[in-house]
Parts: sequence; C-alpha cells; structure tokens
Amino acid sequence: MDMLVYETGVRYEGWVKFFLGLPVVLMAGAGLVLSGTVRIPGLDPSVLGEEARLVSWVFFAGAAFILLVYWLTLPTRIAIHADRIRIRFGRFFYWTVGFETIESAAAAKGIPPAGVRSSVTSYRNQIEIARRGGARIRISPENRDEFLARLSLALEDWKRRRDEAMDRRQSRHRHKWKALIERGGREA
Repeated sequence: MDMLVYETGVRYEGWVKFFLGLPVVLMAGAGLVLSGTVRIPGLDPSVLGEEARLVSWVFFAGAAFILLVYWLTLPTRIAIHADRIRIRFGRFFYWTVGFETIESAAAAKGIPPAGVRSSVTSYRNQIEIARRGGARIRISPENRDEFLARLSLALEDWKRRRDEAMDRRQSRHRHKWKALIERGGREA
C-alpha cells in the first residue's frame, strides 16, 4: 500500500543556510579572484601566471562538488505514508522508517545526543522518532506540530488496520481447524 498521508518540506534555519552556503561562496569567490574576473586592490593573481587560472578552476570545481554533495545528501522532503515515513535526501536517496519499528515520536530540542541518527536542520523545530531496539532519528519538518498530529493519526490508523488483519487471519485459521476437527471426528 503506497497511500501518501502527508508530505512536507524540511525546515532550514537561517544560520544553517549561512554555514552551508559559506564554503561554496568562499570557494567560488576565490575562484573568481584567481581567474581575474573580480579584482581586489593589492591582490594581483597575474603574479602566479597560468597557475592562477588552474587554481581558480580547482576552486570552482570544489564549489560545484560541495553543491553536488548538498544536492544529494541534505534532506528535502518528509512524507508520511499509510505504513511508513519516508525521508528524501536530495534527488535520489530515501530513508524509510516502517511504522512497525516506531515506538514513539515526540518534539525534541537541542543538540542530538551521541548515537542519534540526525538530519536536523533546525534546532527549534525537531522531532525525535524512537525505534525498537533503541535507535533514534531526528528530523526537522517545516511544521512540527502538524507533522506530529498527522503522524499520530497515521500510526493509529495503521495499528487499527494491522489488528483487523490479524483478527481476520486468526478467524480464518480457527474455521479451518474447526472444519478439520469436525471432518476428522465423523470419519473415525
């Protein structure tokens, strides 16, 4: 079953965006200065000769690589399905958390403790999901309260459907055994 219950983006606080963007801006800026595109008084990249151009391309490539890593690995969407949570990282990668493994989900704050799998991008808007076996996950949806409410409803619905399916399965098995016993009793 692949029914989407709720989907939201990931909240990035301003200071997180700043620190993520800083290395890209510094590397691209250094590349622009070394290529001679941007001139800074007192700094003459022509002194380095042709090596300055090569180094500028290394800086541009480094900035592009950092952007690629961000694009592939930073969380972008969080979806609640009928039977799981799916966290999308970049364009190609997903992290799936099945409802059968979830013990609880609650609001959290601060720096995640050691051992917590964290893709926190907002320290004021976190959710911690406790899984069976002690594993914990922290995420930062755009609207923490709405996400928790929708997740709670989805978990309740999933548990109800699971219990109903188990009851039906047990009922079928009871009828099979009862028929076998009755048939066996008449044949003897």
